Amino acid sequence: MALRLENRNALITGGASGIGRATAIRFAEEGANVFVADRHLAAAEETAAAVKKLGRKAIAHQVDTSDEAQVNAMVAQMVKDLGSVNIVVAAAGISHAHYGEEGQPDITFLSNKSFANWRKVLSVNLDGVFLTDRACAQAMIEAGNGGRIINIASAAARLPTPGVGEYSVSKAGVWMLTRVLATELAPFNITANAIGPGFIKTPMTAGIQDFGNMTQLMDRVPMKKMGEPLDVANTALFLASEEGRYYTGSILHPDGGIVMQ
Repeated sequence: MALRLENRNALITGGASGIGRATAIRFAEEGANVFVADRHLAAAEETAAAVKKLGRKAIAHQVDTSDEAQVNAMVAQMVKDLGSVNIVVAAAGISHAHYGEEGQPDITFLSNKSFANWRKVLSVNLDGVFLTDRACAQAMIEAGNGGRIINIASAAARLPTPGVGEYSVSKAGVWMLTRVLATELAPFNITANAIGPGFIKTPMTAGIQDFGNMTQLMDRVPMKKMGEPLDVANTALFLASEEGRYYTGSILHPDGGIVMQ
């Protein structure tokens, strides 16, 4: 049986952990070569090593996706090393301004939110996705072979989340960005879709108990449990594969049903 992504080249930002890492490995299992980009190079190298064990080409690359020059250099390096960008999964993101740093999340209403914290989240979660998508779209158009853009949004794109409103706004922006790209890039045979996960077991949600009672949170999920990174990776695989060729401008929700609430 043919592999679903045989000889395809996939760029995955945020590929060092969580959803990005699971997607890199799942894509490799289906034949893809993977360019693993993340701000944490050592962890990206670990993901790349896991991809290589599956017999695929893998390159780890350090990048700050909110930096235009770094993003453009990242895509240029991928084209140089692998020859093309067939698929991009923009998974790099943060849950709050101090994610991965010392300091507590800024759990305040938008009326009291600091502009610096607002801008930090938007710069990574929205600007970073735009910059990544733009650079990849340009490379895909130049190559003339079509392509797949897959953006990791969130169920929060549909559900207001008081206290961390900047996260919801950033992910809603990703969803609309995806729809606009889908419209603009369709003539080039490039699809653009988003994935809006619910509560997934990742490093980003490891401290979720700090934000409220876990039982109450799971009461919002009809399936009464958190999802796994593989649930999102499989969704990305569908969109990247031949089976997903006629999807564009959509947002799919591996979320246990939370957006129904």
